[in-house]
Amino acid sequence: MTSENVATGGSTLHYTLTTDDLLDGLAAQSRNFHTPWYLRWPTTLVAPLAVATVVVESVLAGEFSTVVALAVGALLVVLMPVVMGVDFLLRRFLRNPRLIYRLHLWLLVRANPALTQPMTATVSEAGVRVWNVSGEMSSGWSMHPLHVETGRSFVLLASRRRGAAMLVLPKRGLDGADPAPLRALLAAHSGRLG
Repeated sequence: MTSENVATGGSTLHYTLTTDDLLDGLAAQSRNFHTPWYLRWPTTLVAPLAVATVVVESVLAGEFSTVVALAVGALLVVLMPVVMGVDFLLRRFLRNPRLIYRLHLWLLVRANPALTQPMTATVSEAGVRVWNVSGEMSSGWSMHPLHVETGRSFVLLASRRRGAAMLVLPKRGLDGADPAPLRALLAAHSGRLG
């Protein structure tokens, strides 16, 4: 089987999706979704402020003595950097989509056996056509305005939003052919992220 479809000037890929291919697609999508710093750290920033507010109000209301308030304040000053450090490490560890989505994708693939059947995808000037024994899907380039290239695949995205539809085209589906024609088609019809 040839990997280049000479008649349409497009590329044809033959592959079977794996969980690792889908993880690669989700990781590529997640890397290109940026959250402002103030939305990433609200609990870490708000918690010490809330505790400090309660302590100050309690001191002003006469419920705590000044010594107890100073002790709580000192404890906050000492413990909050530790809490923020642990929070930072957990966020760095848990932000990895390969850890977060592995079980979810395993369940998705298990519930949708059509995803693991051999597929053929043709990428041409007209758009993308993917089919296997279960069915066929054709879409124009307006459905894939963005793409990301990773080491193992091309990921076509419907939008910049988290959870947007994606189509993963593993590079191994080119059967060793040069990915340059496919890369050129994607560059001509969709914007590259990353």
